[in-house]
Amino acid sequence: MVKEEVSLAESGKLGAFWDEGQRMNDPPQFSGERNRRGNAGGLFSGKRQMLRYFLSLLLLTGLTLPLPAAEGLLALFDKQVHDFGDVPIGPILHHSFTIKNTTNQTLQIGGLRVSCGCVTPSTRTYTIPPGGTGTINAAMDTRRFVGAKQVTIFVLFTQPRVEEVSLVVRAFGRTDISMNPDKLEFGKIKRGSGNTVTTTLTFAVSTQVTEATCESGYVQLAISAPKQTGFGLSYEITASLRSDIPVGNWYTDVWVKTNTGSRLRIPLTVEVEPSLTIAPGSIAFDNAKVGQMVKKSIVVKGAQPFKIVEFKGGDGLIQATAASQEAKSTHLITVTFTPEKAGEFTDSLEIITDLKTEGKVAVPIKARVEP
Repeated sequence: MVKEEVSLAESGKLGAFWDEGQRMNDPPQFSGERNRRGNAGGLFSGKRQMLRYFLSLLLLTGLTLPLPAAEGLLALFDKQVHDFGDVPIGPILHHSFTIKNTTNQTLQIGGLRVSCGCVTPSTRTYTIPPGGTGTINAAMDTRRFVGAKQVTIFVLFTQPRVEEVSLVVRAFGRTDISMNPDKLEFGKIKRGSGNTVTTTLTFAVSTQVTEATCESGYVQLAISAPKQTGFGLSYEITASLRSDIPVGNWYTDVWVKTNTGSRLRIPLTVEVEPSLTIAPGSIAFDNAKVGQMVKKSIVVKGAQPFKIVEFKGGDGLIQATAASQEAKSTHLITVTFTPEKAGEFTDSLEIITDLKTEGKVAVPIKARVEP
């Protein structure tokens, strides 16, 4: 599915969604160099047996080996090259390279640089402990090139040793295609709200759209019949989301195939909020006094009308009342607190509704009670 943003490709999983700049369930890819192994023959077979024996001794003593220098830190990345394919001029393209630290030493990223200013690299994980993961994010501005473009991202590691590795992103900017808007952007939506977004693709030549697919199973696509315009053939690509898409800040790619064999990439972004939200997100009763009732109000919102069924929690000290018993998409709730003793108070109030999916939500409560 996408800015700091999280493939569940089969039914029930996010096809190649990213969250907070990280790609999920991407199939591992390895370069030919990494998988290339020479056959040393019998001359080195004895050395291999000695190496196996040495490794076994290390494992028996509880030791682990760092990454072999011959492979380098590049081998820790899920892939080294990402091709955005054919793209119209205008969109900002995003991709995240994932690195997993399978060594027994901490990785430290010292800096990032690029071979072209049309790509902006970033990371939030400069330090990656053993067993941890991180990402190198690439944002490619298609307004700054036409035709084929390949950009190298140089990642400088300062630990466990000083080493610079190269990652590559590439794309082909096409001026014979226009896309308006330049991405499928849902913005903020409530989970299960059933929103749709549309973009219009127009081709200067007699190119025809044959198929539209998405890297995520949570996105469903529709293609309109072509319309002839002054510029060329025009198509509307409409995206909708499955109601069970997880809560989160996501982005993914939609791929449009044409009768010329080209593949066009359309970024898709969405921020999915829970079906029920509370504002404010917590309740604080400051300077409450023993035996004196204090009140606070909260607002509960849903993607569709709902009824408040029950309140739970509070150890008898917290009471809550809904302003309405009718089905509404917004409810005002009054929360009262009558403390019995001085000191700190921490609890939560669970609000239960008649919604079948995600029908309850909890709000944390804190208080400082004076005598």
